[in-house]
Order: sequence, then C-alpha cells, then structure tokens
Amino acid sequence: MSALLLLALLATPPDTLVVGLTTDPVSLDPHRATDLVSAAVVANVCEPLVRYRADGSRPEAALATSWATSDSRTWTFTLRQGVRFHDGAPLDAEAVIANLENLKRSRGFTGTAARAGPFVVTVTLDQPNAALLATLSQTFYAMQSPRVIGARPTVPVAGTGPFRLVSARAGRIELTANPQYWGGAPRLGRVVFRRLADQPSLVAALTAGEVDVTSAVGQDSVGLLRDQPGVTLDSQTGLNIAFLCPNNERPPFDDRRVRQALARAVDRPALVHDALGGHGLPARNPLPPGLWGYAARTKELVVDRSAARRLLAQAGYPDGFDTTLLTVDSTRPYLPSPLRLAARLHDELAEIGVRARLEQARSWKEYLERATRGDYALALLGWQADTTDPNDFLSALLASDSVGSTNRSRYRSPRMDSLLKQARQHADHRERASLYRTAQELFQSDMPWVPLYHVSLFTAFRRSVHGVSVDSTGLLRYDKAWKQE
Repeated sequence: MSALLLLALLATPPDTLVVGLTTDPVSLDPHRATDLVSAAVVANVCEPLVRYRADGSRPEAALATSWATSDSRTWTFTLRQGVRFHDGAPLDAEAVIANLENLKRSRGFTGTAARAGPFVVTVTLDQPNAALLATLSQTFYAMQSPRVIGARPTVPVAGTGPFRLVSARAGRIELTANPQYWGGAPRLGRVVFRRLADQPSLVAALTAGEVDVTSAVGQDSVGLLRDQPGVTLDSQTGLNIAFLCPNNERPPFDDRRVRQALARAVDRPALVHDALGGHGLPARNPLPPGLWGYAARTKELVVDRSAARRLLAQAGYPDGFDTTLLTVDSTRPYLPSPLRLAARLHDELAEIGVRARLEQARSWKEYLERATRGDYALALLGWQADTTDPNDFLSALLASDSVGSTNRSRYRSPRMDSLLKQARQHADHRERASLYRTAQELFQSDMPWVPLYHVSLFTAFRRSVHGVSVDSTGLLRYDKAWKQE
C-alpha cells in the first residue's frame, strides 16, 4: 500500500472535522465549567447574549440583538426571535431569566432579571457594572435550554449554537450540525473532539490526517509541525498568564514577605527561553500586556536570590522551609510542559532554601478540584482571558468573592476588592484603566501569586481545513468551517 493511499484512508471524512485535545473537558455545563477545554467544546454548542468581535474590539449581537443602559446598573436586552434550543425549547424572556437565575447560584451573578416583554429582559444589577457586556459574552455565561437546568438529561447540554451535542464520553465528544441554526446551517456535518494520549500522539495524528485541527500545540511540537508539508501553523500573542500559586491561607504563604521571596527566586527570561523555546514573554503583572489597562510602569520582576533569602529570614525562616508543589501531567495553553516547569521551579526555589517536594495529581480534573478548594501549598496555575475586558481577568483571579472558584490563591484584600468594584462602576474607559493600573501596583506589593510568563498560542490545521474562526481569546469556532483539498 502506498503512503499516499494510507494517508487517504486515515484522513477524516470531508464533512467531519476532528479536533485534537490532550485532556478531557471538566464539564459541558457552561455555567459550571471553568477550564479552556470545556469552553472549546461548549462555544460551538451554546451561545451568549452578546458576543465580541473576533479582534475583541467591541460587542456585537448574538442571542440579544440590542441592549441599552443609562447608568450601567439597569440593562435592557432585546432577544433574537424565532430561535429554539436544540431540545425544542424556545429562546424567550423566560428562558433567559432561568439562565440568569442559575448563574446566580453557580457563578454568583449579582443581578435580577425580569420580563419586560416576550422577547425583552431587564437586568438590574446589585451595583453598576460597566463590564457587564464583556462578562455576558463569555462561554461560561452562555444560554442553555431551561429544560436541562437542574435536570439530569441524557445529553448534558442543549444550546442554540451551530452544532448539537450528541454524545460525550471519556476521550471522545461528538457534535452534529444544527440545520435550523439561526445564523445558517454549518457546512460541516460533524465535529468530533478526540483526546490523544500526549503531544507526540497529537502531532502524529495531525500529520497522518486523523486530526484536522488543534489548539493544544505544546511548545516542543512547534518545530515539528512547521516542517510538515500538510500542516499550517498559526500563532498569536496569548492573552494569558502562567503563575506559581501559593495558598495565601496556609502558613508560611500567608506572609507576603515569603511570597515576595518566591517572586525573586525565578529567572523569567531563562524560563521563556528554555521552557517555551522563546515563544512568550516574561510576566510581571497579573494582566497580559495585550489587554487595555496594562500597567506598563510597574517594576520588572528580576531574579535576586540574595534578597529572597533576606526576606525569608525577616519572615522567620532563615534556613528556609519544606513544602509541596502540586502539578499534573496535563498540558494547557499556558502550561505546555507542566512537569518540566515544575522540575525547574523546584530547583530555583531550592536555591533560596524553599524545599518543595513535587506532588502529582492523577488528572486535570482532580488537580483543578484540589486547587479550587485550597488543598495544596504551592501549585502551577494560569489563566486565559475569557474577554478583552480586564475586569474578567482581575476579578476572577484576585477578588475575594472569587475564592472557592477561580481565585485559587485564596487571596483576600479589601483594598483590591474596592479598586475592582470602583472600576466596574465607572463607565469612563480612562478612569477604569487608571484604577486597574493601581490594582496592578497593589498586586506587586502583596504578590498573592508569582507571575511567570505569557505564552504565545499556536493553532495547527490540516491544509484542507478552511474557515475556522479564532477569536482574540483563542477560542475556535467551526460554524463557517469546511474541508477541501
């Protein structure tokens, strides 16, 4: 059998797009998911009220065709008519209210929704929030059928999107086209999300034509894929951050001098060069530099191990201390080589007397659950922007009311909470940016977690794949995609 014939047999059917993953999603319920893999699937099944343009520049209509507010506290949304969820339930005011009530329970959404007409919903927030449209644009705030909310259906989610979820099991998720999609029926018949064992398996499957597209490209795979004649590799500056996360509630990390010592132990430029192959930038703020409101005048975080040892001595640890560093062998866009990164940080921390025993979780789900409930001392974590508004980045990682969900450092600061609250209440863009810069200065003082780097993101396609949309946050949509050699 010729090599060309073998590749033809291995290649996926022309109406089926296979998306390569290296880990399973944590949840396909958009209101309970918190991870990027879950978002990558759900974004093609469920839709939000508002969507941002692919370049992140401004909001545009999705399930809501228009919106209005005079004070950033009371908002009115007019819904798209004639839309049905995949299980037949209508998209109307009652469905949106049911979703927002569920988001109150699952994500702490601080607003009350009321029916102002069959297809008009008024949302009154507890406090003014200029970032509401950005928040509602997230996949995690997408609308799902009221029939599945609080129920245990055979299929875990029913949205209004271009594809329907038909099956989900470990290692494989299948979507089929929604011919009644309000935006026009997709050209693809199926989208299959397939989990591969590791990066070498993913590269091999992509090269052989068993996988059509993936955004789970590790830094070590970039060079290999660039040399493949049938593969196109796209890159974008990532709106992300990777960080070393101490549990701020657990001694000795409840002392900011200890956290400052950790920050001075890490050689970030060497980390970017060695661990990322140069595909990234050293980090010093909790925001990536591509987001508006980034504080360009804060201090660079340079390695200074003498200063780190002095800080530990001042905190009462002249001989250092023993601790644990939680990690997992599961790649994320911001953690392309987590075990290698953990080993490197282990060695760098040892240079200042912090003796961190590596502790490996069995799966990403277990890892995330442990980090969320604070069952760790040190952990490697990260964040990918869900929107281009700094609020959804900073509030998720630093606000006290996000402890127990996305604020896994368990950092609590009344001053930080006040700054973030003020920024949400100001409609003026310049004033919000100024408040966010002040918040980043406070972050550098408190150092609730240690910024490491911002990694470049890569998406690999078979050259037969066309029309895949990659938005500013790195999510891929397939409603306009097709395959043609």
